[in-house]
Amino acid sequence: MDYFLLNINRNSINYVDEWIKERSIAPIFYGDSTIDKIKNNPKDFPKDATLFVNTFLKRNDDVILFSIGNSKLYIYEQIDIIQEYKEYSKSVEGDLVKGIKIKIREEIEIKECPLVLITIKSNRYMSSGAFRKLKPISEENSYFGNISAIQYFLSKKKKQKVETFKGYLYCLSSLEFETLIAKMFEEKNYFVPAYKGGFIKNYDLFCTNLEDNKTVSLQIKLEMKEKYYNDFTDYYYCINNNYISMDKIRNWESIKNELKECPNTREWLNRTLDWVTFDEKV
Repeated sequence: MDYFLLNINRNSINYVDEWIKERSIAPIFYGDSTIDKIKNNPKDFPKDATLFVNTFLKRNDDVILFSIGNSKLYIYEQIDIIQEYKEYSKSVEGDLVKGIKIKIREEIEIKECPLVLITIKSNRYMSSGAFRKLKPISEENSYFGNISAIQYFLSKKKKQKVETFKGYLYCLSSLEFETLIAKMFEEKNYFVPAYKGGFIKNYDLFCTNLEDNKTVSLQIKLEMKEKYYNDFTDYYYCINNNYISMDKIRNWESIKNELKECPNTREWLNRTLDWVTFDEKV
């Protein structure tokens, strides 16, 4: 099964509810270009356009799509091949709508969604294009949590089975992962003034030891890459360190060991991920 996020924005306005809920059409635009023009001249268009067209030139039963509206998230499937909808040209300022008829599988209030799924557009790659494919599901990559959350709703909220602690952590959103590390440091007798970073280059969290008043700086990454490393940050916390071996980097194994001394944070983690099951005791 393949999973895709479709963003439906025009002039910075979200039109997901209008197209998915009201019209039952999953559209792309790209001016007055026809389906054939996009198909036959792929170098002239963004990869999103050619991916969308080529994916739906035939009925594809192995595709699940989802879109995030203003108050709801929609999970849906294709029911017809891609076609052109000239009748909507006036409503989209003269563009030619290319799209597929769809059937909604699940319609969920945003406030009821796991954060790992509903915050997927905080990933710049996911938010910057119209049509994005999620990597194949694996407990070794950061899309595991997104896909697991989709499967959770498609299975009528059957808790999703997770085999590894790495996969368990990948079911957290980036914000929740930062919160986990902050709570863990608080329980280790540090003062953490803010749980959310990303506003100061090279730093996400500052944690002050309440015994000696010394402060350590942290960067938090779901996946640590060499380009993120610098000599200014004291420690890096990540789920996967991509084979980068440095003393300053703490990955899922380190976090698992540190959590042994933090029962309150473990309880918070298990409560946060109450939509999955992980048999190994954390």
